[in-house]
Amino acid sequence: MIEKIEIWLNIFHYCIYKADYKLHMLSNKINPFILIGKIPAVKRKFEEQGTTHLDVANKVWTDKRFGFGIMASGGTLAGIVTFLLWGFTSTFFGYLNVYFLVKPIYVFAYAIFSFILCYCTVFKGDKYVKYFKKLDKRSRKEKWKYALFTLLFVIGSVALWLYSFRFLSKL
Repeated sequence: MIEKIEIWLNIFHYCIYKADYKLHMLSNKINPFILIGKIPAVKRKFEEQGTTHLDVANKVWTDKRFGFGIMASGGTLAGIVTFLLWGFTSTFFGYLNVYFLVKPIYVFAYAIFSFILCYCTVFKGDKYVKYFKKLDKRSRKEKWKYALFTLLFVIGSVALWLYSFRFLSKL
């Protein structure tokens, strides 16, 4: 059971990372900060180091081990799992006619539990790097299938979370 959760969370993480990567590359085309690299003094300094401003910015964002993109996709994954847990528990207890108020401690507990789950299945020992290598070798058709599953997972998690508000206690 935990192996299946590990596989699917890594697939979701991979797809979220790839979407973030593509958004980053798109934003490079319209990002005004890229113009900083065209200033002659800045350009000369980067050329002395054998690189460009854009290469450094892309490395900082897209590095698969320590880049901002990995941090953003990991945070997004944990947030989506938080929505899923919150939605499941609220809906489950709502169907049992157990109503409760949403308190910050509950939200904090969902977030901590989802972070621990994501850490143990995706980030501990850099497991995601192994899965990224496997998933990079998959066919384009399979990648599209996984991207569609990821999109449905995200939409379903948020929809379940929104549906769970139906069961909030009535004051």
